[in-house]
Amino acid sequence: MSAFTVEFANQPGELARLCEVMADRGVNIVVCGVTHGEGGTVAFIADDEMAARTALEGAEIEFDERSAITVCIDNVPGAGARTFRNLADAGVNVDLLLPVRVSAEEFLAVICTEDLDAAASALGDQVVSD
Repeated sequence: MSAFTVEFANQPGELARLCEVMADRGVNIVVCGVTHGEGGTVAFIADDEMAARTALEGAEIEFDERSAITVCIDNVPGAGARTFRNLADAGVNVDLLLPVRVSAEEFLAVICTEDLDAAASALGDQVVSD
């Protein structure tokens, strides 16, 4: 699985443009973004990664693509703290956290790190198979 990130100017229409480019290719995405000053970052996963890549390239939108894993965290106080402490204790730095589904029972997120194998080892059965 891959996660994509795109840097944009912090102005109206940039997120709409990205979503329109994906929609025109029939690509469904789960997206999260944040702005900071003049710019912003959007992170997303796509149901069709090849089509997402092609759409971004065709629209001349610069992007980064990173390998990622999905993790499941119980939706209770302290579960996130335990999860991220386990990663920290294993020397794993989380570069990207993208929430993909939240229910009353669980929180699923895609994470990117420099060492996905170490992250998967530290989290064990919290890692969701694709």
